[in-house]
Amino acid sequence: MASASPVLSARQRAVLAAICDTLVPSVPRDDDPEGFFAASHHGTGLVERVEGLIGMLADPRDRLRLRLLLEALGSRVGNLATSGRFQPFDGMDLATRETVLRGWAESGIQLRRAGFQALKRLVHVGYYAWPTDGRSHPAWRAVGYPGPLPQPAQGFTPLSTFAVDRDTTLDCDVVVVGSGAGGGVVAGLLAEAGKSVVVLEKGENPTAARFTQVEGEMLNTFYLDAGLLMTQSGSMPILAGSALGGGTVINYTTSFPLPQPAREEWARRSGLGLFTSARFEESLQRVSARVAVTTDYSDPAPRDQLLEKGCKALGWHIDVIPRNVGARCKQGLECGYCGYGCRHDAKGSTAATYLKDAAAAGARLVVRCEAERILTSAGRATGVVGRVRRADGALVTLTVRARAVVAACGAIYTPALLARSGFSNENIGKGLRLHPATAIAGVFPERVEPWTGSIQTRYSDRFADQHEGYGVKFETAPLHFALPASAFGWEGAARYKEDLAKLGHLSIVGVLLRDRHPGRVDTGRDGRPRVHYELSDYDIRHLRTGLRGAAELLAATGATELFSIQQPPARANPGGAGWLDRYGEAMDARGYGRCRMSFITFHQMGSCAMGADPATSVVGETGEAHDVEGLYVADASTFPASSGVNPMITIMAIADHVARGMLGT
Repeated sequence: MASASPVLSARQRAVLAAICDTLVPSVPRDDDPEGFFAASHHGTGLVERVEGLIGMLADPRDRLRLRLLLEALGSRVGNLATSGRFQPFDGMDLATRETVLRGWAESGIQLRRAGFQALKRLVHVGYYAWPTDGRSHPAWRAVGYPGPLPQPAQGFTPLSTFAVDRDTTLDCDVVVVGSGAGGGVVAGLLAEAGKSVVVLEKGENPTAARFTQVEGEMLNTFYLDAGLLMTQSGSMPILAGSALGGGTVINYTTSFPLPQPAREEWARRSGLGLFTSARFEESLQRVSARVAVTTDYSDPAPRDQLLEKGCKALGWHIDVIPRNVGARCKQGLECGYCGYGCRHDAKGSTAATYLKDAAAAGARLVVRCEAERILTSAGRATGVVGRVRRADGALVTLTVRARAVVAACGAIYTPALLARSGFSNENIGKGLRLHPATAIAGVFPERVEPWTGSIQTRYSDRFADQHEGYGVKFETAPLHFALPASAFGWEGAARYKEDLAKLGHLSIVGVLLRDRHPGRVDTGRDGRPRVHYELSDYDIRHLRTGLRGAAELLAATGATELFSIQQPPARANPGGAGWLDRYGEAMDARGYGRCRMSFITFHQMGSCAMGADPATSVVGETGEAHDVEGLYVADASTFPASSGVNPMITIMAIADHVARGMLGT
């Protein structure tokens, strides 16, 4: 993990070491003299790992901010200005350092809260998401978490890729940038129809052996920008797939079609008849059949059993989630790791379906290729120039000349690609929705083992329509250690370890917000996308209702302790008159925006909207750009608004529609 050259100065590294000592110290207890509480990060290489993670941040401005923060903490003057103490952070005793970090965590200044959250995430994920001795971890042993499981006796055959080891020029009919739910579908359909297709994928080509189930490794290898991408305010981590097959390789298999009310809203917003048409319904049906969407393999994990139990006790809506899995889906322990890839090849990803079709039809699949710009001539797209990283780390140039270009890099990188290419449509990057997710955690008397069982099989729409189709959906999610390490609030090292020590008895109700008001993706002079997004008051009102509902649901399920993932957590022991109102007031007091509550986005959408009017959209009904012939967009960036559901099937349906239009069928 350590970077090839130093990322930090010796002074900055000394401050980082003191932060690691503060966040991950030994907390001796009589009942745990040599176990998890007594363990610290010493001897685990944590400081070097966190420095390596800082070096992996894709945005140089993020690296600079962290270096400046460490520099300030290491300065007497900097600490005097921020904490009122005229001594460097690494010169303080542990109790004082904890007080300083609590001050940053709960500061009235958003920039300080963001700085604390960035350091906390890096240190905690760096410590808890890797084994400490090559196999296990004191925290894992304490809660009964097995860590990575043994590799299956037989893996799966990976897709064949086209090697590019020197500067190369290729010719084809269509070049597709991105291989996920959008690009994979387009590539498969065009190649099967006889078109010469080249697919450019930024990520790696997965194999069963590479799905190690070590969380830190999987985040760094198969997630966008090493799983370290954030909104500019530091308030929301952005998780998206980066692999051959894109997000479909590492997502939770949840396969909702676009709901009818959303289709009608999209039709109104876009001015297009597509989303309410029979043609779009046919696309939804076709892609669902191709990736084997079913409810046949949706046995509930303990988490989902609890969600169902609570909803039934309260008389609330509960239903089965359709999933794109097959009979090889192992619905026991292994499926809890599905967010880090399926080693049994039971997931209907584009890698296992449409890209497999494309490869069989002769498409050339290029991995580790980042598209730099789209080539144009006389107002028409004519190809793509990209950079391929060879196995030895060297970069070579790949030029693909084509009759048409399909951008399917996702809602963060597609607008950046268009902007880098010099396209001037003012709507590029606007309208971004992030479908923010947060949760309430419940602790139960019985063991839950939230890392086990089918990854996601039940949902509730009890609060999904609070106003004009906007609200929250309840879903569960598997909990290993990376998400708690990143998201749980911190009130000092001892209390934080106490929360993690309950993980075997813990479950969450995930609160997935359909966001009405958008953010944006800006592209800097360096060509990098930068995401600007905060929750609106309108969306926060729906979130508050959902969080109270999640707390009520967990109480009805039998949770004896609740905590929010705020800073600091709002805690409650359900029971007694008025407990829920008091709990809601405690959450309100902490706040919900700008690093007050932990959010994460798994679903990014809407930054290059599809619409009839070029003044308000980027592409038309066929997916072709309004102002560049032969350039198509076929991913979640085309969404006119938030989908309100996990978007994979909707993305695939749009891609199916775009590809068939390109073929004239």
